Amino acid sequence: MAWGKGIDIINYFGEVNLMEWKINHTLACPKTGTSFAQISSSNLRLILWYRGDYFLREGNIVATSPFGVIVNDRITEIEFIHAFPFTMQLWESFKTNTDCPGNQDPLITKCSKRPHCLLQNCPYGVTAKN
Repeated sequence: MAWGKGIDIINYFGEVNLMEWKINHTLACPKTGTSFAQISSSNLRLILWYRGDYFLREGNIVATSPFGVIVNDRITEIEFIHAFPFTMQLWESFKTNTDCPGNQDPLITKCSKRPHCLLQNCPYGVTAKN
């Protein structure tokens, strides 16, 4: 069987014991085309730096498997760049330096950064026409 986007790994294999991480907060970075997610599992909190065609949202559940990264029971195309131990100081630093208007207002309809943004698709839904 070929594995790819959209394969429902949980239904295919039945119950799979994977470490799951809940997404608490997210940030997009137009300068680098990458994103950050504040994640937690049990009593462990991390900041995940990642790149991909999928923007993690608050409340998403993420797990890793031999077949790739699973978000809400679906395999996605996400590359983990680095995981940092969570500190509020580090998160606030990322928040200040990512410079994406959608990080402060997720309901934006126009964005001055869009013409130079390295994110292929705006995680907040702004198109070049807006």
